[in-house]
Amino acid sequence: MGKAVDKPLTGSLRETAPAPGAEEPAGAEERRRRGVHADVCGHIRDLIVHGELASGERINEVGLSEALGVSRTPIREALKVLAAEGLVELLPNRGSRVTTPSTDEIVNLFAVIAALERLAVETVTLQASAPALARLRALHDEMLRHHAAGDRDRYFELNHRIHETIIEMADNPQLSRTHADLMTRARRPRFIAITTDGRWDESVKEHELVMSAMELRDARFAGEILFRHVLKTGTAYTQSLAAARAA
Repeated sequence: MGKAVDKPLTGSLRETAPAPGAEEPAGAEERRRRGVHADVCGHIRDLIVHGELASGERINEVGLSEALGVSRTPIREALKVLAAEGLVELLPNRGSRVTTPSTDEIVNLFAVIAALERLAVETVTLQASAPALARLRALHDEMLRHHAAGDRDRYFELNHRIHETIIEMADNPQLSRTHADLMTRARRPRFIAITTDGRWDESVKEHELVMSAMELRDARFAGEILFRHVLKTGTAYTQSLAAARAA
């Protein structure tokens, strides 16, 4: 399963259980259980997003349980959540595996995300205050530094935060809810596509164009560039899938 399995699990039962004989506050056990569940779910999600668990790979519940120091119950609970997010496929009486989305599913997914982000960036470009755009520029410049350093993981984190920040700045709760649900499903394809060599450099240039257009208050251009940027990311992922299948 790769080195990511060895990542320490914060908030584990062993770390938060009370000392022997100590009185526990009301509800503490339930909060501890929820904390373990959230940590396990986030850990497995990271393994999938970063490719430590490959598309189509069966998930070793016993191995994860041993690596994380938890029982199989929170592992199974986490897998149900990840199945609802579209990252995991539950196999009746046969465990689970990482999903392998079809080309059509990816194309449709990124088409909708692209449309939502175009709407958001056009709204933000026209309505955001100068300080708000300055904060977005600061995130953008930090992302560029990680690109220059070749730090793909940190670059992706900043890239993801920039997309989320644009959505938040649009101040449209319905758009935000829809986008968040779709981005959960798109997070793995985005990581794989954005951090490949050719697409990585191209993506940086597109982000710079979007940022510049926003600062110039050119909503139409910002929207069109971001729309194409998201679609290209989806295309890059489908091309990587095709190459993997042909190998």
